[in-house]
Amino acid sequence: MELAMIFVIMLALFMGAVFYEHKCGERKVRKWIHDSYGKIPADRKLPFEQIQIFWEEFKMDIPENESVDDVTWNDLEMDKIFSRINVCTSFAGEQVLYARLHKLPADKAGLLILEEQICFYSKNDKIREEVQYLLSILGKEEVNYYLPMFMSNLDALGSIHVRFYRIMQILLFLSVIPALVRGQSSLLLITALVFMINAVIYALNKVKHEVYMDTLTGIIGVAKSVKEIVKKPEKYTIHIPECIKENVKLFDKITKMLVSLQRKKREGMSGDLLGVVHDYLIGATLWDFIVYDKIIRYLRGKQKEFMELFEFIGELEASVSVASFRKSLELYCIPEFINKPVLKMTEIYHPLIEHPVCNTVSLDRNCIITGSNASGKSTFIKAVAANVILAESIHTCMARQMQLPDAMVITSMAVRDDLMGGESYYMKEIKYLNRIVKSVKDKRMVICVIDEILRGTNTQERIAASAAILEYLENQNCLAIVASHDIELTRKLEDAYGYYFFCEQMQGRDIAFDYKIREGVSNTKNAIALLEAIGFPNMIIDRARQML
Repeated sequence: MELAMIFVIMLALFMGAVFYEHKCGERKVRKWIHDSYGKIPADRKLPFEQIQIFWEEFKMDIPENESVDDVTWNDLEMDKIFSRINVCTSFAGEQVLYARLHKLPADKAGLLILEEQICFYSKNDKIREEVQYLLSILGKEEVNYYLPMFMSNLDALGSIHVRFYRIMQILLFLSVIPALVRGQSSLLLITALVFMINAVIYALNKVKHEVYMDTLTGIIGVAKSVKEIVKKPEKYTIHIPECIKENVKLFDKITKMLVSLQRKKREGMSGDLLGVVHDYLIGATLWDFIVYDKIIRYLRGKQKEFMELFEFIGELEASVSVASFRKSLELYCIPEFINKPVLKMTEIYHPLIEHPVCNTVSLDRNCIITGSNASGKSTFIKAVAANVILAESIHTCMARQMQLPDAMVITSMAVRDDLMGGESYYMKEIKYLNRIVKSVKDKRMVICVIDEILRGTNTQERIAASAAILEYLENQNCLAIVASHDIELTRKLEDAYGYYFFCEQMQGRDIAFDYKIREGVSNTKNAIALLEAIGFPNMIIDRARQML
């Protein structure tokens, strides 16, 4: 009796400790969710190779003129902008937000739905924190980021040996029954032999199947999360599409199968002898592999329905991230889309600059922006392009006001030599520019942003080729914004383009920049002055000026 009482007390203490640890973990997560909202996310290394999997798997379904291509994404350092926005607590939230930033839909109806969700979370702290905590249970296990890839390749993931497994399973049971009934040692030897063969089959294939099973646990998490939201919508969101309510019912069956497999896996990994013995006793029946194949066959044909669930919860958390991002900004606006080829920007700035200088300008024609080194022209054109992308993807601009047309965005900026591919700087640059030339033939308007056009070749040919390309763009359905050092370009094009510039002021031996855009053409040069400002020897400075 006393031993039983001691056992009950020990069990109660153990359960209490587990419960306390769980509550401490929950409080820690909830505190982070509460404290991080509206703050600039801390610098951290994100698994971009995994985060981008969802976008890479499904970008073929997006029209080419409604997405941000890889060159533009890298030119604008959109990974850094994603990191600045991202406060997601789940792999699904990160992947959907990353994909959303790549999409520039011509149909703006989706932006209105997003805006409604963002406003809802902005005004309802408790509900916003609940949805983030629910999705934090999904977590960010590396294997779960592969779930979109897993779902799109289901046809290749079934067990190719399932018929053999079934035969071996039947043989085991058929040999056990007569061995038990008759008790003959020869029959028991047959049973033992079949058992050993099955155990070896299980041991050889266990690791591979467990990797797949780990991926399938993400399905449980997604389905359970959506089920919880559907069950108590008022606790998490304002609107649940009917298709989501129907789709979630499809995955109840496999959830139960997966839970039983997970339980068995935990026992096998527990480390105690009984758990390992139990794992291999059941494993020798090949039950795991047959159930796995059954789950895969059940999922086939339901990929679309599952990915709708996946995107649904990912969009909820993406909305939270955008709400947090807006709160962290001193100045932002909701963009206004207009039916004119005009970019009207009031106090626009770049989202990655901590203490930005805002600029106000209205661009109603193609333009060339000149200016000396480090004066701000490259940062400005990047700010324009990034804000157009953010306007069309997350309905948010870093400006006091921004009016813009429906358009795709394409850039040519951060060109680099491709040593491995054997391509020179100039070859890569003209390929980047050629894709811009091809894109402007599309019916949809293009905002093309070019930094230092054709800098990879000699001056005489650069001016001639650049002027020809820019003349061509003048007659297309595009708004070209070009930053250049070449004042000669402005003379070649004369009144065909609008002209703006950035400049600097000399203060003794120092150079001061105000980073403000002005109308007109720059007439200043500062390359030699910058050499002097950072301390090059006077002999170099004097000789450079003499040669100039």
